[in-house]
Amino acid sequence: MKTSFFELSFWNTAFRPFFWFGSLFGFLIIGIWLFVLANMINNPIQVNAIHWHSYEMVFGFTKAIVLGFLFTAVQNWTNSTILKGKNLFYLLTFWLLGRFSFYSFGFLSYLSFGFDICSDLMVIYLLVPKLIVPTQKHNRPLLYHYGLFTIFHILSAFSAYSILDSEQTLLYVHLSIFVVLFLILIIGGRVVPFFSGVVIQGYSFKRMPKLETILIYLPFVFYIAKLLQGYLSNSKLGTITPFHELGFSLFALLSFFVGFVLFVSNTIRYISWKPWKSYQRPILWILYLGYFWVCLGFLLYSLAEINVIPISSAIHSLTVGGLGVFIYGMITRVSLGHTGRAIVASKLTVFAYLVLNLSVFVRVVFPLFHEYKLAYYGSGIGWILCFVIFFVQYTTILLTPRPDGKPT
Repeated sequence: MKTSFFELSFWNTAFRPFFWFGSLFGFLIIGIWLFVLANMINNPIQVNAIHWHSYEMVFGFTKAIVLGFLFTAVQNWTNSTILKGKNLFYLLTFWLLGRFSFYSFGFLSYLSFGFDICSDLMVIYLLVPKLIVPTQKHNRPLLYHYGLFTIFHILSAFSAYSILDSEQTLLYVHLSIFVVLFLILIIGGRVVPFFSGVVIQGYSFKRMPKLETILIYLPFVFYIAKLLQGYLSNSKLGTITPFHELGFSLFALLSFFVGFVLFVSNTIRYISWKPWKSYQRPILWILYLGYFWVCLGFLLYSLAEINVIPISSAIHSLTVGGLGVFIYGMITRVSLGHTGRAIVASKLTVFAYLVLNLSVFVRVVFPLFHEYKLAYYGSGIGWILCFVIFFVQYTTILLTPRPDGKPT
């Protein structure tokens, strides 16, 4: 019997197309960014280049990978099929068409942005029926966070287009980064200890329900503090300057405090998982290294709020480190485990793990010593190399049926 296009194994689960296209986009977009920085090509973007770079890394690369995670996880938790076949193809197409929002294509650029937002709305439409039921109450924060992600996505683009204050663009992009981080921390909090229990003999850890509750609800305090801080720091209400300055300093201090609490609470959680026990399993310790960069990133971000270190180092500890390393660990593990293959990292994959962490170090530490160009190009080239390695090694795995004959 002839298999139709939408019956191919590639369209059976969300992680296959989103990991494949996301990894491809991940190294292409950084390649373009490095060429723009080096003035080797004309800047094809109609908005601030830094805004475009930030936007595409969050709403392009990271969003694609997170959608692969999110639907795979929620389908497992709800024991139901949410996204496959034609619907998966449509969602991927909306995301792809959304990648041209800031190129100089006139009306087509705005149409591209419309498709990008349609992909977010489709995600919410698919998740609401599955997560709104009483038995999924504990998973609803995923839906709330994604709703905020969609709002910040719209505000980011409107600011970049100067429909809203363009100075607020990075505020909304950074808020979107934190939303994704918190989504990753929710999913990671479920799967990392589980993965450890599967492969480490005699593994156990102490569960802390109160800490988990804090980690679920504290992010919403952070969002409010950052929004208020961002508004007051850019306010043009000169007639109330004293109140403006006082408000900004207070909310900066609040952001510092919340960021520091996130650092402490996530570090306690991290240590409780006993990450040192993973040292013999590269495909496991890479996840713990990703979480380490998240913890460090929260500390650096809180210090950046009171002008102790540059905000760029803090943000890239959370993005290249927290998101990048954790994402790389998850896509290598999920791609193997969910296609029925042995969950063992190849030597080339382990090499990529090491290169990626070195890239994080370069991007976070070198700017502290004013070595910005080395930070940009060194980390960027390392990132490209790692995702090219993933793309080459995992294309066959993601595109072909499971060797055990199972449908997913």
